[in-house]
Amino acid sequence: MMKELVSKKWIVAVSGGPDSMALLDMCVQEKMNVVVAHVNYHKRNTADRDEKCVKEYCEKYQIKMIVLHPKQTGKGNFQAWARDVRYDFFMKCYKEENAQGLLVGHHQDDLIETYLFQKERKSIPSHYGIAQISMYKEMEIIRPLLNMSKQDCIAYCHTHDVSYKIDESNLTNHYTRNKLRHEIVEKMTHEDRICVLQEIEERNKERYRMKQYEGLLSKAQLDISTLSHESKEFRMNCLRQWFRNQNLREANNSKDYFEQLETVLWSRNNYEVELSNGKLIVSQGICEIVGNEDKEYEVVIQSIQDFKSPYFIVETTGSMGVNACTVKEIDFPLTIRNVRQGDAIQLRFGTKKINRWFIDRKIPLKDRKSWPIVLNCNNEVILVPGIGCNVEHYSIKPNLFVLKY
Repeated sequence: MMKELVSKKWIVAVSGGPDSMALLDMCVQEKMNVVVAHVNYHKRNTADRDEKCVKEYCEKYQIKMIVLHPKQTGKGNFQAWARDVRYDFFMKCYKEENAQGLLVGHHQDDLIETYLFQKERKSIPSHYGIAQISMYKEMEIIRPLLNMSKQDCIAYCHTHDVSYKIDESNLTNHYTRNKLRHEIVEKMTHEDRICVLQEIEERNKERYRMKQYEGLLSKAQLDISTLSHESKEFRMNCLRQWFRNQNLREANNSKDYFEQLETVLWSRNNYEVELSNGKLIVSQGICEIVGNEDKEYEVVIQSIQDFKSPYFIVETTGSMGVNACTVKEIDFPLTIRNVRQGDAIQLRFGTKKINRWFIDRKIPLKDRKSWPIVLNCNNEVILVPGIGCNVEHYSIKPNLFVLKY
């Protein structure tokens, strides 16, 4: 891959470790036009030693070296802060040097370690492991060493007489990633590595297949029936991506969460799930996010008159049908409210639970919450727009018409 990069100018991120020093020397051997970027956090006693190692190499080969000495102010996660500072610095160098992009020395151990870390956290990332080519804002990042193990990098440095330094903080199991590195990755046989790399490749192939569904997953409504022929794992990935596109906090939930959600969505026609900033409403294979606004309402009317609310319209004229009924003076005051659990209406052929009617008519869940019903002064349901009125309030000359808005 190095030969493909020769004609351009690159920023090379060099820490002084065997991987980045091997990468830098490969660039030198290919006579590439590079500028070295080094960050010294002064977090370790040996940090200046690492900077000196890089500086001496650059002086030997007359390579321009840019160094940053950042200092964290305030509290917070050091690793997250350090990464942001580091890549913003690389971006600054990239712009000032008018470079093609950034070369970093991530190797095969890093790739496997990242994948195992993703699996342990049960996350569904945009890319499993580490991508050979990625972007940071408008800067292209290339990782030429992903086919080399850490031991390969060390062996390269020894063979080519390249000095390097070891970051002592990586030798402990203080961080989860370090523990994965020392207890699993470093103990893998060649065959183990091949199996894991094949697994990563397969998972990324499936991940990239999602691109054909970009249009579907960008919509406010998700038609899950179009994914029915796909695997369970693939549908889970699509759900997570759709959540991301809807800016839902739950997009970062565990794999278990999406496994349970997938099981429910593809086994039930109507369902709703509470979310941090709304509800996921599923009705007849269509998923939609609705807000948490309170849709409960109750309006009392003392006489028949034209009236309009956010949820229904009352009219004094109309035609016979499922939105009409006949009311008398003894029915007042009338109450118009949204449907509640247990509501039923007495029809000609018996009592009909309104929720059952919703199911039979395949009314979307998001509409059921605000569906109006009319009750008389005895708290009897006398009209449900869309179903009709009860037996006692039916006539060929209705005088009250209520329509769902």
